[in-house]
Amino acid sequence: MRTTRKGGSYVLESSPFFKILSTPAIAILLLLLVVPLIIILSKAFIGSEGSLTLSRVITLLKSEYTWRVVRFTFLQAFISTVVSVLIALPGAYIIANYRFKGKRLIKAISVIPFVLPSILVVLGFVIFYGNSGLINQLLMKLFNLEEGPIKILYTFGAVILAHAFYNFPIALGLISSFWEQLPISYNHAAMTLGAKKGSVFRTVTLPRLIPPILSAATLIFLFCFSSFVILLVLGGGPKFTTMEVEIYRRARMSLDLEGAATFSLISIFLTLIIVAIYIWTQRLVAHQEEIELLNEKNLEKSLKTIWGKIGVALYTLFAAFFVLGPLGAIIYNSFTYTPSRSGQTVFTLRWYKQLFNIESTSSSMMGVALSAIILSLIIASVTTIVSLIFTTMLSAKLRNDKIKGSLATELFAMLPMAVSSVIIGLGYYLIASRLQLGNIGSRILVILAHVVIVSPFILRSILPEYRKVSFTYSQASFTLGANVARTFWLVELPLLRSALITGGAFAFAISLGEINATLVLADSSLVTIPIVMYRLIGSYNFAGAAALGSVLIVLCAIIFFLTELAKKRSN
Repeated sequence: MRTTRKGGSYVLESSPFFKILSTPAIAILLLLLVVPLIIILSKAFIGSEGSLTLSRVITLLKSEYTWRVVRFTFLQAFISTVVSVLIALPGAYIIANYRFKGKRLIKAISVIPFVLPSILVVLGFVIFYGNSGLINQLLMKLFNLEEGPIKILYTFGAVILAHAFYNFPIALGLISSFWEQLPISYNHAAMTLGAKKGSVFRTVTLPRLIPPILSAATLIFLFCFSSFVILLVLGGGPKFTTMEVEIYRRARMSLDLEGAATFSLISIFLTLIIVAIYIWTQRLVAHQEEIELLNEKNLEKSLKTIWGKIGVALYTLFAAFFVLGPLGAIIYNSFTYTPSRSGQTVFTLRWYKQLFNIESTSSSMMGVALSAIILSLIIASVTTIVSLIFTTMLSAKLRNDKIKGSLATELFAMLPMAVSSVIIGLGYYLIASRLQLGNIGSRILVILAHVVIVSPFILRSILPEYRKVSFTYSQASFTLGANVARTFWLVELPLLRSALITGGAFAFAISLGEINATLVLADSSLVTIPIVMYRLIGSYNFAGAAALGSVLIVLCAIIFFLTELAKKRSN
């Protein structure tokens, strides 16, 4: 056993252990992703007589409706991205350059989109910004109005606002973390030459921020391009149909599986282009970081002027109101009831009593909510365990492999990000329709779909930390007589405990709130928390949906509280 240098660190050579360890994981993940895609291809390209045909693809490409859907998908994603980045830039500036009391709050907000299920975004917006939402109720009381002045639901503005709410923290976190690394010496040099602050920002700082801004914008564009439930509910009709919504409608409403499969191919092709652009922007960021980290880092300053303090306070309040307001509205609405006779809102626990079958209810969805909670916890637990095992095996290979093999394996591992969860769900739905599986089989397929969806996110949590682990630990273990396998289990894995805990928490939270693939795949007998919430919203039982949504919020909060506690104990 020996080590060789690779990019400033060392890699293990001539050890079959990591290949043996990772081969089952690669094979299974390949099977879980490729088999559904092959079935989708067969639906798109194979005719009724079993012959190869391009007629479906050609017909779809010639359709004006297809291109209208594609254009609208790009339009809403582009505008959502621009709005998200514009909202994030002021926050990134103050986080990177100043010390203030609300800084931790804004940084905490930047984590929310990674763990917040999209169905909660939808519910929060309906309750907060809806025609009878909290904001309209407050404005009606303040100004003695007969009806709420805000009419935003089921409009294009609602889609953009929801996407901005969901995605601006991503840009906030990515841009501010890079901005904090920028050396201030360039700015001092420019000001020494007579440049004013505005000119320094425009000519010195902004050009160096272009790579992280492009990277954040591309990632947000990818998320908005593949957005599903926000468009499905808040879009309010065919006018705001995107490619993912069209795939769902054709597959589950029109039962046009061939059309849904053909639309999926177009979506995959376009998404792969976006992912390629994202990888390119990531390389730009990495190259820029190599340049910047050679210099002195930016130093935080205290706020001195009153206008600066007011500006920071206003942005902190805006971020808290914009992000936490809809979540607070969900929790508030779950404890209120407005009798039709009095019209006054009263505090109540009736929705939680119905949720946990303590009190009878006429709603069939409220009656199955408890079983949905249990099933969701089981699915999320199994998904987390399985995906953690697979991604840890992959991470071991990627960290110890040669550059070319590592890059190819890493690109494969990230491939599920290029295939939307709606399309993954469609693939497993086609498998289920062919095999005629029962309840247990359909639940297994949901777990497999979730494993495919969460694996890239876990990999991004584990692999960077694994690569930071110094090879000197392994060399010391070899010197003491341990082999590669024993070193991996007893030395390297314990050092990854915090990363494994973080990755597991993200996997659990994502699986718990996953609705896109589950909604496409699930039948009437398979109900999870997001599915029940979606159906409660569809039946206008917002109070019941709010109670179940509050349970989901509490579960996610408990997960990350326990995660932080476990990470502190492991350090």
